[in-house]
Parts: sequence; structure tokens; C-alpha cells
Amino acid sequence: METSAKAAAIARSLASNPADEEQLAAATEVAEAQLELLRIRSVRAELMTGVNLPSGDLEHLRRLAALDRYERLAATKRRRASRKL
Repeated sequence: METSAKAAAIARSLASNPADEEQLAAATEVAEAQLELLRIRSVRAELMTGVNLPSGDLEHLRRLAALDRYERLAATKRRRASRKL
């Protein structure tokens, strides 16, 4: 299933029935942010398997730090959108 289709399915389950446009938009934002968080966590788990601290390669650690920033942004987006529900 495509990401937007997943987000739409999640949004429909989050919104009250029948949902107005504003509530459906907020539910879609929550769903998209949640899917982004899941994607970020999957990438983080993948990166963690490749971390080799004794090697001195800091690239994995830099990418992990970048993922933390993206995760905070997605969590903030989800939190703000959920307040509109």
C-alpha cells in the first residue's frame, strides 16, 4: 500500500464519523507524521546495526543525530495536529 493511501486509511479511522474538512485534514497530518516517525525509526534501527565505534567512522553517528532532528520535527507535527482533533 502506498504511503498516502496508508495515511488516508489512518486518517479515516482517527476522524469522527462524519468528519468535517478541518478534522479530516488534522487527522491526515497526524497520520502522515506517524508514518514518518515509523520510517525514521526503521532507518535508525538499520543504521544502528552498522555502527562500529572502534573504527572511528563518525558518519553513522552524524546520520543518527540528523535522524533525531527529523524525529523531533515529526513528533511536533503529530502533536500539533492531534490537538486539532
